Amino acid sequence: MKIGFISDIHEDLQSLEKALGLLSRENCDSLICLGDIVGFTLPFYRYIETRNADQCVKLVQENCQIAVTGNHDLYAVKKIPEYKAGFDYNKNWYDLDYDIRAKRSRNRIWLYEDNEIKCTLSDNSKEYLTNLNEVEFLQFDDIKLMISHFCYPDFSGSAIFFPRETFHLEKHFSFMKENKSLLSISGHGHPEGSILVNEDRFASLKFGDYNINEGINWIVVPCVARTTRSNGVFVLDTSAKEFKTIPLSSIHY
Repeated sequence: MKIGFISDIHEDLQSLEKALGLLSRENCDSLICLGDIVGFTLPFYRYIETRNADQCVKLVQENCQIAVTGNHDLYAVKKIPEYKAGFDYNKNWYDLDYDIRAKRSRNRIWLYEDNEIKCTLSDNSKEYLTNLNEVEFLQFDDIKLMISHFCYPDFSGSAIFFPRETFHLEKHFSFMKENKSLLSISGHGHPEGSILVNEDRFASLKFGDYNINEGINWIVVPCVARTTRSNGVFVLDTSAKEFKTIPLSSIHY
């Protein structure tokens, strides 16, 4: 099967429409969204006048067979992560003043009020975002795939940490093995292409075509949103054990 992935849309409606069109032309059998559908943060994004959180949620809901939540999605509906990466959230976390939360977080988890513009969401969109899980397991051909916005124990990407070495993924790989999954795909990192990590290698890969190695692998896909980095989509061929990342800049209308 050919599975198309989109991630980190961040309310960029124009880029989302472009990404969906690209994946349609790739003849994908199924589409998956890896979270952060909403969340527009200054000064990193460049489409403030055309952002549309509600329409982005609607298009994901209509086009993606499954989606998982990201840290910005959780913030939009004021939902505390299920996988907390060791941080002790209060049950009334979002009722606390920002200064109190900032002091308690000690730069361990993301806070949003200082740079994120509040989005407008319909009741349907809020319900959809609220009901998204942080991790899902899917079976395609002989591949049991684990999808999440980020890695265990921080599946939503709510903590201020990004792995840079293979040993940073030890807990993630252990979680995968416990659940008999050898392939995990996430977003959150906004790579210009993809990031491929196994127990021996941590590699940043440019946009292009690649084979999936034997053994356990974690792949981080590009973002859809326009940022200072090149954006794109990800396509996984489960029968051929191949994947490719395609920049949105390669598509012209």
